[in-house]
Amino acid sequence: MAMTPRILASSWVAWAALGAWLAAADASAPRLLTLREAAELTLAHNPSVQAVREQQEAARQVSRQAKSQQLPRLDFKESFTNGNNPIYVFGAKLTQEKFSASDFDIELLNNPDPINNIKTELTLYQSIWQGGQTQARRAMARLGEEIAAERLNQTQQQLLLEVVTHYYAIQLARQNLETVQAARRSAEASLTRIQNMFDSGLVVKSDLLRMQVHIAEVRRQLLEAENNLRLSVSALDIDTGRQLGEGFEPATPLAMRGDALPDEASLLAAALANRPEIAEMERAIAVGREQVNEARGYNRPQVGAFATFEYDQGTRSGSSGANYLLGVQLSYNIFDGMYKGAKVAEAEANTRARESQLRRLTQLISLQVKDAYLRRSTARQQHQVAAEAVAQADESLRIMKDRYEAGMAPLTDLLNAETALTAARTSLSQAIYQYHLAHANLELAAGRLNLDSPLFQ
Repeated sequence: MAMTPRILASSWVAWAALGAWLAAADASAPRLLTLREAAELTLAHNPSVQAVREQQEAARQVSRQAKSQQLPRLDFKESFTNGNNPIYVFGAKLTQEKFSASDFDIELLNNPDPINNIKTELTLYQSIWQGGQTQARRAMARLGEEIAAERLNQTQQQLLLEVVTHYYAIQLARQNLETVQAARRSAEASLTRIQNMFDSGLVVKSDLLRMQVHIAEVRRQLLEAENNLRLSVSALDIDTGRQLGEGFEPATPLAMRGDALPDEASLLAAALANRPEIAEMERAIAVGREQVNEARGYNRPQVGAFATFEYDQGTRSGSSGANYLLGVQLSYNIFDGMYKGAKVAEAEANTRARESQLRRLTQLISLQVKDAYLRRSTARQQHQVAAEAVAQADESLRIMKDRYEAGMAPLTDLLNAETALTAARTSLSQAIYQYHLAHANLELAAGRLNLDSPLFQ
């Protein structure tokens, strides 16, 4: 049977309404956010990354400044002067090309009339040799760019550690909240049974009151768990540069991973090769050596070439003249109170200090790798212990409920069993959380905490 236009129109309206409802439902649904997506947002929008990128740009501009010292310099200057100083008047007439034989009159030479002069001057200067200072400054500027790049790497790795910490803190807070909610449901069920037993005269009123106090404590824990969850969400939102708000749902679960633990020696080798702090210090030492070269350059002659074009014009006579001057100059300081020698010694001492700092840094990184290695190994073992404790606490609570209802155990034992199960579940979640943190810290200690790390796959 063919559909009438009215029925067809009604069908289209129904489908449109359904589509609008589904779109609204989808828009109101929280955004699913994986750990990797949170990390990518952080690296793209966190103000700390943006600040270091600006420092990189500043380092690039320092390089431009250093390179500019090898380029010619062109200066323009224009001035107006008026006076009757004999030497000034004599020279101004010459440069304006208005000097005549009558100007040799002794009276005019000694007591000339005032004269105006407008001088336009272009000066070109080209440094030829600065004793190696220019090359040293260019090398320092290039090293400064490399240092800025290592600082960006270090900042990004630190931020990724914060992302892992805060992302899984949300999952931990959620699991703790679920644990407390389960404890509340269990306590409320126990309260119902105790109320029935009290009504039947099987237990005293103190048991009923004690269970009510226990439920009040569980509700307090519930409020605390809810606050911890909101705080964790805000922390991750700040990491990402306020790109999330609160309308998101973590999609990467807080669960144990089966990643193999590398041997400590390979981790240490990776750290010494990859840690940005070591690379930065090595470049700082290279900067120190270039500072020594720059300081030694002050003990060498400076050579440069110059060219000057000058145009002079009088304001009353209308006369004018142009001239130029070319030359090469060499300058050399003979004695400066031993300033240059002290400058070299200062640069050499600073370089030796950085070399000592590098040795100390290497030792500290070795200790950090060992600490992170042991913490991750311990975290896996603690998870196994915590999982066994949950199973034992769950079985203990089941037995204690039966014993209490049979009148074979006091209420205190039942409450202790419920508290022990809550604590065991919380400890299990905490153990998994600590495992992920230990894994991230181990990657950071090895200098390879980046988006290619297994943590973000």
